[in-house]
Amino acid sequence: MSFALLRSPLRLFRRLTIGKKLLTSFGILLVVLGLSFAAILFYLSKINSYVDRHHRITVPALATTAAMQQLAGELRLTFHRWEHAATAEEARESFRQGEAISHTLRRQLEVYRGTHLIRPHHPRLLTMLDDHGRLDLVEEEAHLVSTIASTLSHVESLWAERAGASPEPSSDGLPRSLEDLSEHLIRLVLLQTAVTAEMKAEGDLLSQQGTVIVVAGILLLAGLILLTYAVAHSQIAEPLRSLAATADRVAHHDLAARFQPLSSQDEVGRLSKALAAMLANLRERSSALERKTKELEAFTYSVAHDLKGPLREIEGFSSLLEKQFAQTQDEQLRHRIDVIRTSALRLTHMIDALLKYSRLEQASLPMSRFNLLEMLGTLAAERLSGAQGPKPRITIDLPFADLYGEPVSIRQALANLLDNAVKFARPGEPADIVVTGTLSATETILCIRDRGIGFDQAYADRIFGLFERLHGAQAFEGTGVGLAIVKLVMDKHGGRVWAESMPGQGATFYLAFPQAIS
Repeated sequence: MSFALLRSPLRLFRRLTIGKKLLTSFGILLVVLGLSFAAILFYLSKINSYVDRHHRITVPALATTAAMQQLAGELRLTFHRWEHAATAEEARESFRQGEAISHTLRRQLEVYRGTHLIRPHHPRLLTMLDDHGRLDLVEEEAHLVSTIASTLSHVESLWAERAGASPEPSSDGLPRSLEDLSEHLIRLVLLQTAVTAEMKAEGDLLSQQGTVIVVAGILLLAGLILLTYAVAHSQIAEPLRSLAATADRVAHHDLAARFQPLSSQDEVGRLSKALAAMLANLRERSSALERKTKELEAFTYSVAHDLKGPLREIEGFSSLLEKQFAQTQDEQLRHRIDVIRTSALRLTHMIDALLKYSRLEQASLPMSRFNLLEMLGTLAAERLSGAQGPKPRITIDLPFADLYGEPVSIRQALANLLDNAVKFARPGEPADIVVTGTLSATETILCIRDRGIGFDQAYADRIFGLFERLHGAQAFEGTGVGLAIVKLVMDKHGGRVWAESMPGQGATFYLAFPQAIS
């Protein structure tokens, strides 16, 4: 039942925005804090009232009662001296002292009646005794005060009868009346002591209640703070953490990730729904793009493969024509045959490169650890042995020997970069190539630097595009696919490739493999 009662407020709370949730939580905290302070102030006022009553009522009443008891004792002692006076002068002096003490006692009794009597003068004390179930003390006080007054009147009348009489043992009951007066005053003192004890019990109770209120307030505030934290964590922090984790997976191309549906109607809930819709749309677009890519790859491969047959025939017939008319004097005819043959060969090389790119794009690369240093040595030796003209200078200075990746594709990428460095050397000078590397906390980086003709840094991104060339086919041979293959190899390894160059200052190409792979 209690859980059912809590469900409705929680449901309403989930519908609030984050700002309203925080405002509601802090508002509840402030209300509880205010109520706690109000309760503390209330009990402080009650304790202060108790202290005031104690100092203003019970202490003076007890002091007055004790003073009356002392006067009653002095009156008995004076009567004893009067009875045993040796001379008439001593008797008269004792008699006068007795009258003075009696009058003082009478005044003290009137002060008590006019100031300290509980029922007519102290209603709050009367209420407290009623709450404690001790109204008997009030009734007993009224009875004792009345009895003391009548006993004192009787003592005064008996004392007045002795005016001018000679001292002698009393037989009219005065000693007994004096003793009764003392006993009544002792009972009044005990009664005031009992009232004081009730006051102390009231003070102890107020102190305990105040302590309970303070402790309860602290515990309640602590509980509300913890509850606010728990609500903020469950309604805000935890959903955001889950969304961030899923978004991070999506950012790393894991489209199988799922955004958990949230029941809250705040910004986090709306963000979750928006991200889920965006991810669903992204999956659809990715699936459609993947289908189109596969279709395009298949089409590219099919077209390139189908073109190779006619091109081989064109190249073959152009070769026959070149041989047949090798001795002809018609320069224009021989030039046209040469253009046909050269164009067919260039187109064949371009299609071969395109097929290589297409196969690499569709291939799944099996990773393994291999000796990179040995691979670079083999590639350098091949460039030296196959060089036409000045032999290139290739320096390999790596701080590591092994690399984790797909050896065949990486070999192709490195071969393309070395071939470019040789091809774009300065005219009349041998290519000067340096291969170095660095290790960082996250990447293994290969650096291939040459001292060739270089290029404008503005084209540093463009050169990695398919069929992109910065020079005409007449100036430098090439298909415009080599650097595109390098970029594709690095993409398939989850790495990066970039270039830095200045015209006439050479070029530097960087291959960065993720450390997790390396």
